Amino acid sequence: MKTQLMLFLMLCALEGTSQTINGQVLEENDEGITLPLTGVSVYWLGTNIAVQSDSLGNFQIADEHLHSKLILSFTGYRPDTLTLTGSEFVRVTLHQRTQLRTLEIAGKQSSTYLSKLGAIKTEVITTAELCKAACCNLSESFETNNSIDVSTTDAVTGTKKITMLGLSGIYTQITQENLPAMRGLASSSGLQQLPGTWIESIQISKGVGSVANGFESITGQINLELKKPFTDETLLLNGYVNQMGRMEVNLSKAIALNEKWGTVLLVHGDQMKKPIDRNKDKFMDVTDGNQWNILNRWMYRSGKQLSGQFGIQALGDNRRAGTAHQGNEFDVLHDWRFNKDVLRFDAFGKLGYIFQGRSLTSIGILGNAQMNQQRTILGNRWYDADQQSAYGSLIFQSFIGNSNHTYRTGFNVQYDSMKEYFTGQPFGRKELVAGAFFEYTWKSGMSTLVAGIRADHNFLYGNFATPRLHYKLAFSEKTALHVSGGRGQRTATILDENISYLVSSRLLLVKANAAAQGKGYGLLPEIGWTGGIGFSTQFELAGQEGSLSADAYMTWFERQVVVDADFSPQQLRIYNLDGNSQSVSTQVDYNQALGKRFDLRLSYKFTQTQTQYLSGTFQRPFVSPHRALLNLAFHSRKDKWLVDATANFIGSKRLPSSVLNPVAYQADSHSPDYVMVHAQVTRNLNRWAVYVGVENLLDVYQQNQIISSDDPHSKYFDASYSWGPGFGRMVYAGFRYKIMKS
Repeated sequence: MKTQLMLFLMLCALEGTSQTINGQVLEENDEGITLPLTGVSVYWLGTNIAVQSDSLGNFQIADEHLHSKLILSFTGYRPDTLTLTGSEFVRVTLHQRTQLRTLEIAGKQSSTYLSKLGAIKTEVITTAELCKAACCNLSESFETNNSIDVSTTDAVTGTKKITMLGLSGIYTQITQENLPAMRGLASSSGLQQLPGTWIESIQISKGVGSVANGFESITGQINLELKKPFTDETLLLNGYVNQMGRMEVNLSKAIALNEKWGTVLLVHGDQMKKPIDRNKDKFMDVTDGNQWNILNRWMYRSGKQLSGQFGIQALGDNRRAGTAHQGNEFDVLHDWRFNKDVLRFDAFGKLGYIFQGRSLTSIGILGNAQMNQQRTILGNRWYDADQQSAYGSLIFQSFIGNSNHTYRTGFNVQYDSMKEYFTGQPFGRKELVAGAFFEYTWKSGMSTLVAGIRADHNFLYGNFATPRLHYKLAFSEKTALHVSGGRGQRTATILDENISYLVSSRLLLVKANAAAQGKGYGLLPEIGWTGGIGFSTQFELAGQEGSLSADAYMTWFERQVVVDADFSPQQLRIYNLDGNSQSVSTQVDYNQALGKRFDLRLSYKFTQTQTQYLSGTFQRPFVSPHRALLNLAFHSRKDKWLVDATANFIGSKRLPSSVLNPVAYQADSHSPDYVMVHAQVTRNLNRWAVYVGVENLLDVYQQNQIISSDDPHSKYFDASYSWGPGFGRMVYAGFRYKIMKS
């Protein structure tokens, strides 16, 4: 599989000694032009000494005098074996296997796996795994993954949120090809505004990430790799429809203009125009509206030292919900309306240079800019917000003596301008953060240590430091232990991040911190510390491949920005916490091949969260302590038929206290346990694939989601007590039309 790293940020985890073999791996296209081949495994026969070729096909590996046979291997290509007599430069061209053979190999590959590169434990979700979920956005891409919990925030807006290590997704850094994404105003709706068919792979790492990517990662990082111009897939057309009337279409068109320039156009459109009120509470169960999304990117690769890319993206998203009989029948006195209109523009660019004759030395410049505008009506209240953001980074990497000692250093700048108005009350901030970082990687035998630190200056809140440490002990090629720890910091965007609580009659009260008077929202940035340990191994059981992974993480906060919905059901209090707040999460994953056609995945996660609110110490609301997953996948010969079924067990969640309400307007203290079952069948027909599936097969849904739904303008109205699905069984169907390189 081709490497998921940026074009110019590679070569950070190569092994070697003072004596090295340098080389380049190439492929030959249909026009007879040789191009670099990325991600080729290069290793000495009979050893664990291995590296991968970078985006220019270059590699550097320790020259072990005891070994002379060098193996070059890449999925879909015939491997090559070189017999070397000295430390010469080698250039090798690999040739593709026949199409039939390639399909047979691909059928045996796992659609989700743990990366063996680097010291940070990283889970990779491939395109094959993404195709198992119902179409068609990022929030629907984690149905077969137990590390990320996805849930609906409330019963009106349809907003999806993720939870990682028992904490809200706002503490998880989401990047798009290592550039900041889904920050600020995009934190609430961004998951539903990135089409799943645009995604090439998703990399998930728990705990603190690399200091090179910034300081905001506390519970983990999700990096999204999108479709590239130089891909094997030149055209993908995807269509989708479900029983609710939701229709979507996605297009991906990649064009290699020549051996150096390529472009890809990504287009998405969806529409939903069918008010549904299955539980008869007079409110729509799902939002209607439409979305359009366009991204165009260009890439340049010289085949030597220089590479780069740039692109633009535009999005419009319009959503409507509320009282089920809106339109001409809307009654301002008795009905309740939700309207949200989003307009967003993004631009990004990267440029990288590898120094001639020093493949481990490179420099890169990358950056992006975003304009985000949203207008929201929430009953008789309104929320308007505008965001302008810009990010820039310069990264230099090289080695000290040999490839056992590598480093990265550079600086980043992040600018955010937030203007928010809630029913006329102004909120917001202008924030500029500039900082420098240094990250050192040491490798010795089976050990890899990554130690990093960054120092930043926030022009609102002053100086701060972010230390991080990662260690990997590889007992063998298939077994490894990971340990990590470090600090993260972020500034809360209190309104958009908590839009679910605004779908109510609650009075918003922000308790300003004395040290932050006149700065932002009157709140100090949050500080989080996370430490963790993980173990993973691969094995054979009864002649079939299997794997086992287990990890445990703990996160604790200083001055966490707490959203307190327990103090009073008529109030929402937001303040910097003076007391303790922590979360502990443990998870075990087991994967097993069952013969040639079946694959089994089992996962269990236990999470315990404790936060010291003004009214006492409680488990954080809407977090399930117990979650389990079972996935069974079947593929026929040559993958003509694919069948996938997933069962998710979600344990009881604590709900915010409503005991101060009259009995008729009280919610339960805890949600019930429930099980969600999803299934999908796909038939592949050459370039075509058709699929049909069902979500929530057991027809589980929360019937009483809204307090005081019959009187939405009362002081008791609250649609934020959403603990489960708002809609029951849902059948869908779709198709994919794909053209690959000939």
